[in-house]
Order: sequence, then structure tokens, then C-alpha cells
Amino acid sequence: MKQKPEESIRIFAAGLVLKQLDVLNVEIPRVRIARDIEAVHRMRVSSRRMRAVLDIFQDCLPAKRGPIWQQTIRKLTGALGAARDTDVQIVSVADTIRMLPDPLLKPGLRRLLLRLKQRRAKLQSRLLTRLEDFETSGHVEEMKAAFGEISARNLEVYLYTPELYRRSFNKIHAAYQVFSSYEEKVRDPSNVSDLHAMRIAGKNLRYVMECFATLYSNELKQPLGVMRSAQDLLGAIHDCDVWTMELPGFLDRERERTIAYFGRERNSGRFEPGIRYFLELKTHNREEYYQSFITRWDEWKTEGIWDSLFQVLQVPFFNEKDVMPRSMIDQIRIGGNQ
Repeated sequence: MKQKPEESIRIFAAGLVLKQLDVLNVEIPRVRIARDIEAVHRMRVSSRRMRAVLDIFQDCLPAKRGPIWQQTIRKLTGALGAARDTDVQIVSVADTIRMLPDPLLKPGLRRLLLRLKQRRAKLQSRLLTRLEDFETSGHVEEMKAAFGEISARNLEVYLYTPELYRRSFNKIHAAYQVFSSYEEKVRDPSNVSDLHAMRIAGKNLRYVMECFATLYSNELKQPLGVMRSAQDLLGAIHDCDVWTMELPGFLDRERERTIAYFGRERNSGRFEPGIRYFLELKTHNREEYYQSFITRWDEWKTEGIWDSLFQVLQVPFFNEKDVMPRSMIDQIRIGGNQ
């Protein structure tokens, strides 16, 4: 029989799960009315944090229900991600339209904006279905029941044991190994897939660190800030790569739509100047973001950011009998994000 993790770990995990459930529940009505795009962003981030928690503490989940909960959150994250990505694209195009140097560029970008808004409306329908599934599945109630009772014991049980610190070190180290494994590959700016994979790995590293941040007071503040910067730059590179791949096809589709509706192209070429302009803009932006990321990456290595991180993570192992959580300075008793 597989041995259960010690009680301190199960209590810590319970606190993390319950915190993210609270965030998700707060954001659901805001996402449903679709007036604040940041609500989608916040809920997406929370769902990703929840996935990280459920993955890190898989051995704390009920054997039969755990995988089902993970699948439910994964589907919710997917719907939120598609909506958020389209929201970001809509903002990007709208901002560009406001700063166009030539009115002849507007038709193409206005048509692009129209198509993005149509796509977002369809995605909202899918998102509402996922939200309904999430709320009516009973999984939220199951998780609250599973973790609520044990979380209440956080004042009775000393949480900051060597085993919890060991798990923190192992999980963060494993996530960092995956993230840093792309370093040489992304030295080539044409390695689009590796840059995207590094972005995903960076998100995971950040969320894993956030899970354990309260164990170390403010000593993970700097590496977390670095990971947010890395995530922003890699995300901006990815956004530009998506535009580069999608825009040529957009022109072809609009030409086909025009022919199908009017029986001829009927001035569909008027869309081309704006789309070509936007494509050149995103290509230029991509080069800037890429160079910025490589420069910052080298600076982070020179500054010893990662070495300092693992020195902090290893401190509790110097004398396990005297393990004392740095977070007790702030009287933080249970896991969560600062």
C-alpha cells in the first residue's frame, strides 16, 4: 500500500487548494458577464495555480477523485486560455488602429478586429459551458469537503517539517531543470517551438515556486520577479509568432469569403495594406522581445539568480533538527501565495 504523506504536507496542500477554490468562485460571476477582461486573466492564473497544486501534491488527493478533479480544472483552464488569448489579440489590434500612420491601413485591421470579436463571442459560449460544468459537477464541493477538515488543523500541527522543505526543494528543482533545459535551443531565434516550450515550462516553475513561497518569507521575491519577467518576454515572443503564422491565412480566408459572397473579389485587396503593416510590426516587435529576453537571461545568470535560489532552498537541510520556517517572521501559518 502506498504510504500517505505526513500530516503537515497534507495540511499545507489543503490550504493551497482551498485558497484557489475561493479565487475561482469569486471570479466566476465576473467572467460570466464578460465586462472585465482582467477577470478572465485572474481566473485563468488561478486555475493554473490550482493545477500546479494538484500536481505537486498528487499523493494528497483521493486516489479515485484526484484525477477527475485535475481533468475538470484542465478543461476550465483551456477555455479560459482561449478566451484570454483572444482578448489580448483584440487589445493589440485596437491599440494599433488608434496609432496608424495612414488611413489606408485601417480597412484591413478593422476587418481583423471584427473577426477577432466574432471569435471571442463564440469562445464566450464555450467558456460559459465550462463554467456551468465546473459549478454543477459537484467537484468544488468534493474538494472543499476533502480538504476543509484537514485544513482546519493547521493551528494544531506544526507544518514546517523537513519533509515539507524537502518537497519544496525537489519540486522547484525539477521544474527549474525543465525550464533551463531549453537554454541552448533558444539561442537560435528561429526555434519557435522551443521558445514556446520554454514559456510553458517557465509558467510551471513560477507556479511551483508560488506554492512554496510562504515557507521562505520574502526570499523568493526576487526569483519570482525574474520568472514573471521571463514569462512576460517569452509570452510576447509567442504572441508575435502566432500573429506571424495566422495573418497570411487571414488574408486568404477573407479573399475566399468575398468571392463566396459576391462571386468576385470585389476590392478584397483593400485589406492587404493594413494586414501587411501589422505583420511587419509584429515581426519587428518579435526581434526586440527576443533580444531583450536573451540579454536579460544572460544578466540573470551573471547575477547568480538561480544559484541564490537554490542556496535559499537548501538552508533548511543544514540542520534538520532545527528547521524553522523563515515565514514565521510574518506569522504565516499555512500555505498560499504572497
